[in-house]
Amino acid sequence: MNSIVSEKLYISQKLGIAYENLSQSYLQKAVALSTQSVINFPIQSSQVASALVIDQLLNLNDEFVLTHINVHLRRVASDTPTTAQLQATRPFTYDDANTFVGTNSANIGAVFNGSLSFTIDRKDFIPAFDCRSFYRVPTTQTATNSGYATGPSTINGYDNGLFSYYVSEPVKITGRQTLDIAVDLGASIALDDASLTNYAVFTVKGYLVVNAKN
Repeated sequence: MNSIVSEKLYISQKLGIAYENLSQSYLQKAVALSTQSVINFPIQSSQVASALVIDQLLNLNDEFVLTHINVHLRRVASDTPTTAQLQATRPFTYDDANTFVGTNSANIGAVFNGSLSFTIDRKDFIPAFDCRSFYRVPTTQTATNSGYATGPSTINGYDNGLFSYYVSEPVKITGRQTLDIAVDLGASIALDDASLTNYAVFTVKGYLVVNAKN
């Protein structure tokens, strides 16, 4: 049996959601970094005044069953990124020293040494989860000693669609719940330099239920 079918059957039976209402989807929130000790990720549309083009937020009347969790990095060479620049950003699953160049950008690895927490209606779903679990250095990297020549073709490998995602038990969240998602760095860290913007991005894969609450 197809693994997606098996997963949907399990979720339908376990959480009481009609099989035909479960649509494969994802949620995502990118946060521009500065100097901070905690990175908060609001993933509900009601909590975000102005969403970024790469955000995929949970609407008020929708539900989402998450199955995989991810934290990764992105970078734009501008203090005021355009929509096109943001949309063209690549996901970085490690602190690529050939990309995150700069006095403070060199600290970006602190994100993967942080601790992820996820609270649902003030109850701990994930009290503390090491972000090291999302850290993946690809086989092919931007460094010239990793199979690439210097130039625009220097790009990191991305081995498969779940590269750097960590599996989670299926859990339902809604657009109306109180959701608090954050990465605690343990100390205040400078993560941004002039003329660029570094992002931490939280993503979950799973199943969307549209208009579950009318």
